[in-house]
Amino acid sequence: MPHIHVEYSDNIENFEAKPLLTALNQCLVVGEYATAVDIKSRAMCQKDYVIGINEQSQGYVHVKISLLTGRSLEIRQAISEKALGVLIEYLPKQSKVEIQACIEIIEMPKETYSKKIIQVY
Repeated sequence: MPHIHVEYSDNIENFEAKPLLTALNQCLVVGEYATAVDIKSRAMCQKDYVIGINEQSQGYVHVKISLLTGRSLEIRQAISEKALGVLIEYLPKQSKVEIQACIEIIEMPKETYSKKIIQVY
């Protein structure tokens, strides 16, 4: 825990998801919001999407950060703001597409989250 999901439109030129994922993980660790081994992050390029009424000059990167319940609103806001700064830093300059960069903080109830670490033998 936490989980980071990055979804991005396929019209963004030269976007590299893995460096962004690493930077977002580092952001959470440096801010002491999570330990490195607990963070799971992944990205998915979206080929089928519509922005507005099929605005071809628009793209997006939407980052969802799922956290277990218990963090204050102020901490969640700080995570959102810092993650947005990281996201903006890792967006490539575009000549044809305006990018909407978004961060969404999602709370997952501790009472219903299950996790088991399977040891390697």
